[in-house]
Amino acid sequence: MKTRFILLVLLIVCISCGTNNKPVSDAQKEKIKGEIIEVVNTIFKGAEEANFDKVIESWYDSPDFVYMCNGKTYNYKECMDEMKQFLNVLLNQKCTIVDEKYAVLDNSTVLGTINTNWLMNYKDGHSVLQDPWAVQFTFKKIDNSWRVIYHVESGAEKSVSSESSKGLNQAELLMKFAGNWEAPMGKDTTEFVQFKRLQGENVLSLFFKGVTKGEILFEGTGFWGYDAAKNKIDLSAIVSNGYVFHYLGEFTSPGKLELFDVNSATGNKFIMESISPDEFKETAIENNKVATRIAKRAK
Repeated sequence: MKTRFILLVLLIVCISCGTNNKPVSDAQKEKIKGEIIEVVNTIFKGAEEANFDKVIESWYDSPDFVYMCNGKTYNYKECMDEMKQFLNVLLNQKCTIVDEKYAVLDNSTVLGTINTNWLMNYKDGHSVLQDPWAVQFTFKKIDNSWRVIYHVESGAEKSVSSESSKGLNQAELLMKFAGNWEAPMGKDTTEFVQFKRLQGENVLSLFFKGVTKGEILFEGTGFWGYDAAKNKIDLSAIVSNGYVFHYLGEFTSPGKLELFDVNSATGNKFIMESISPDEFKETAIENNKVATRIAKRAK
């Protein structure tokens, strides 16, 4: 009886192994490839949005997990820490897939190799181009879901200017804001802003205050200047309540300025769009909430 039991166990194991590694039909391979492409698209979309949770939702927390980048190896925790730190300083990315290949090794293992290039835009205003950039994933089907257990990426990168700002004279466009402005902040409340050009410099000194019914709610000072080394507009100021803000950005067209909050992990930004020489629309995106107002040149 004992001998029969052992033989039965061995038979079950053999059948199980044979089932897992049996040949996969062409139709099954195409179905599996479609499932994997959906997972890869989710990972890449999360990377483009600098969304940590979306990037790693399919990555498998296991002692067997390995991540390699340009020759350096990480375990799962090290990979998560490194990626979170990277995405926190990143504004967004743009991925271009040059080609992609998926090898279905068996019905629970897939190797994906993707040639790409990435334009990475950082919150501090600089941009980096990764081109070429090779990405490889090994997927295992675990608990009926495709999970990343091995990930390798490598390539070449260089600093670049963003495509949208090429050919624009950032300093000259900035100087159009010199003068006094006012904009509504709510019922009976107005913000007054003064930009004063410093002689011989690509810099505007900044003074602002919020006033309601003749009472000053807050005021602050700072500067708004052109950083030639980065080809970016730099806006920094301190408010009377101690709050400090720092934005970097650029004109993406002669009438549109986009500024990004350097200290924000959620992509806060201002968009200023010219309506006329004496009027512009300001769109503020803070913690994924959008607010707009119209600023007018004060007499």
